[in-house]
Amino acid sequence: MNIQEIISFLLLFIVLVIGVVCYSKLTTPFRLLALSIPATLILDLISKVSSHLYKTNAWVLHLECLVLYVFYSSVYYHLFQRRTTKKVVLVLTLAVVVFAVINALFLQPVVKKTFPSYLYLVTNTMLVIYSLLLFKQMLLYPVSIRITSQGVFWFNTSMLFFSTTMFLNLGLINYYAKLTKGDDAIYYFWYGSYYILYILTGVALLCNYKEKESKYA
Repeated sequence: MNIQEIISFLLLFIVLVIGVVCYSKLTTPFRLLALSIPATLILDLISKVSSHLYKTNAWVLHLECLVLYVFYSSVYYHLFQRRTTKKVVLVLTLAVVVFAVINALFLQPVVKKTFPSYLYLVTNTMLVIYSLLLFKQMLLYPVSIRITSQGVFWFNTSMLFFSTTMFLNLGLINYYAKLTKGDDAIYYFWYGSYYILYILTGVALLCNYKEKESKYA
C-alpha cells in the first residue's frame, strides 16, 4: 500500500468516526451520507484484495460506482422539497441500476476486466444535475443559518466538485494511457479528488450535527 492509499484510508476512517459520533443527531439524508462511508471503506478494501489476488479490481469499481450513486441519490431524494423532483430522482436511480447491469454484462463486461467509464459518466452527469438543482432550491428557499454552516451546502459542493472533476479524470486516463511517462499526474489528481470529497463530506456531517444540536440547545 502506497502513501496515497494510506492517506485515503486515513481520511475515510476519520470521516467514519465523525459519522459514528454524530449519527444519532444527524438528519435522515446525512445519516444516509454517513452510511456511505463504511460502504466506501469496505469496497476499497475489497478492491485492494481483488487487485492482489486476481490482478484486477474492475468488478469492484462497477459495484462501487453504482452503490455510491444509490447512496448519493438517496441523500438528494430526501433533500429535495418538490415531490416531482423526488419522483424523478427515484426513476433515474432505478434506470441507472438497470444500465449498470447492462453495462457490466455487455457494454464494458466485467469478465473482460473493463473499467466502467460509461457508468462513471452517467452517474456523475446525474449528480452534477442534482447538485445544480439543489443549489437552485437553496437560492429559492433560503434559511437563516449562514450558508457555510449548512451541511447541505458542503455536501452539495462536494458532489459538484467531485462529479465535475471526474469528467476530467476520465478524459486524462485515456490520454495518459498512451504515454510511457508522466502518468503519475492523473494518479495524483485522481486521489486528490477523492481526498477533497472525503474532507468535505466530513465537514458536511459536522455542520449538520451542529445544526440539529443547536435546535435542541
